[in-house]
Amino acid sequence: MHKPLRLVARGENRYTSEGNPVDCVIAALRSALFDVTFDAVVSGINKGANLGTDIVYSGTAAAARQAVLYGTPGIAVSLESYDGSWRFAPLAEFMAKNLGTLVSLCTRDSFVSVNAASRESYAGVAVTTLSRRDYLDRVEILDAPDGKRYGFFAGGQIVTSGAPGNDYDAVQGGNVSVSLVRAEPETERTDADIRFSL
Repeated sequence: MHKPLRLVARGENRYTSEGNPVDCVIAALRSALFDVTFDAVVSGINKGANLGTDIVYSGTAAAARQAVLYGTPGIAVSLESYDGSWRFAPLAEFMAKNLGTLVSLCTRDSFVSVNAASRESYAGVAVTTLSRRDYLDRVEILDAPDGKRYGFFAGGQIVTSGAPGNDYDAVQGGNVSVSLVRAEPETERTDADIRFSL
């Protein structure tokens, strides 16, 4: 927010940015960098899935969200590998064949999140809900000889849950998962009698 965003030309109408994915979207949609009107923003293909509640922390999903907040359809695309190989071509081909349909799913309030496993082919396509992911995170605190304390993040086994038809189960089943995600956070209303003190 408070330092220049360095942009490097990589060819005609092609730039890289030292910023985050959201910074790229803001620079493209809210500057005179490009002399075009964008039909959509496709963020990814990200190396690593953004399933369920992962999208809260995902830069890939954040870029698609930012596009929608600016009135441009946004699609986040992420690939998971279970064997250490990264086969991008099948998911890229799916995106190319279905881009119009995916763009049509975007609304003024929602972006599309696409997830798939690194595979040679897919069993099908599933329109899904979001799962809930718990990484069993913890922070180990260590005292250093210099008297300072340091925290080291440590993760455990990922625990995933969700209603039938969720994105995690779809990807595990060899499908491409397509989820429609609200861009604007929603508040919950309650009828409970809540009293506060000032």
